[in-house]
Amino acid sequence: MDILKGIKVIDVTAYAFVPSAGGVLAHWGADVIKVESPHAPDPMRFIGGTAEPGKSSKTFKHYSRGKRSIAINLASDDGRELLYRLVKDADVFLTSYLAPTRKKLGIDVENIRKINPDIIYARGSGHGPLGPDADRPGYDALSWWSRGSLSQSAMDMAKLEWPMMGMVGHGDGMSGLVFAGGICAALLNRAMTGKARVVDSSLMGTAVWFNSLEIMQVHGVPQRPEPHKVERPPIPKNVPPGMISALRSIYQTGDFRFLYLLFLGDDNRDYADLCQRIDRPELASDERFVDAKRRAANSAELTSILEDVFASRSLEEWKVALAQARGAWTVVQSPQEILDDPQTIANGYMREVQYPDGGLMVPVPAMQFDEDAGDPPRAPDFAEHTDQIMAEMGCGEDEIARLRGNGTIA
Repeated sequence: MDILKGIKVIDVTAYAFVPSAGGVLAHWGADVIKVESPHAPDPMRFIGGTAEPGKSSKTFKHYSRGKRSIAINLASDDGRELLYRLVKDADVFLTSYLAPTRKKLGIDVENIRKINPDIIYARGSGHGPLGPDADRPGYDALSWWSRGSLSQSAMDMAKLEWPMMGMVGHGDGMSGLVFAGGICAALLNRAMTGKARVVDSSLMGTAVWFNSLEIMQVHGVPQRPEPHKVERPPIPKNVPPGMISALRSIYQTGDFRFLYLLFLGDDNRDYADLCQRIDRPELASDERFVDAKRRAANSAELTSILEDVFASRSLEEWKVALAQARGAWTVVQSPQEILDDPQTIANGYMREVQYPDGGLMVPVPAMQFDEDAGDPPRAPDFAEHTDQIMAEMGCGEDEIARLRGNGTIA
């Protein structure tokens, strides 16, 4: 397919959501150049695969279809200069890296725009570019499925009491497709106006859009029934053994809310940081849990310990304690909670539209252009603009009256 033939995209991404946007652009014909580290390829290659030729995971092959691959060490001066040479004639710079990493590597907006002022700079994240959690790590299971309220909605529909962990990947692919469309809109706008936009999309923003009808329906409805203690169900059969971990699991808090840990890399630094924040520093040096291999072998024991720990405090207390944690985590939110989520407010994911009978809170499309998603316009009344549109087509008052009289228009 050659819809985007002639468009050059520099893809500095990892895992799934943002790489999938690059895969869509490549499928449509863009020249997408995927940049990976010589010493650390995209981790998605290894989740069910290897970096050997032809042996990357199915997910990687799906989301990085059609791309060309180059390995460059962006942490070196020579590597950075090579990237800048790639950027010089590119149309889009696509990245999943959060602001601290972008700044450290010298690939943030101002760095790339110095090389190419006309480039579309596209950033994908878990929670959006604004707000207190803008630089928090986010994944499909956390930002889209859990925090975005889809998990709770699915639980309600299926009458389940414990969040499902096997249904991941949906948000990555859906959000990547949406992101690709937003990038195309920015390319069209640049062609029409000459202005190069900074384009943002997020897993959470896409979740709010996808679950919009449920969120709108419960707005203003009294809060949900009081949560209660639930027994942990057996691990689903569709969860790969490599994903079974105490640090990739769901826990109930003291007030029976669900908190989801997703330490994908199971980094020792993330684990040690968690131990400090839960006031159990001795767990970091416990011989059963000192490295990823031993934590995996003793996962059931660590899970049991963490169940007791998280049950000792309320959700609000854990939000404070874990606010700056290194590892990724989130709350399983209900649709009722979306409107008051700090990320919803900061990024304007829900906005009010005025109608004659009052205001209506509606989601905005999960795309921000220069950090603004735009105020949503209202929907039209039936046949509200018939006369206006007919006049734009050159129809006079007599013709409009005749067509209305014979039932052709209303």
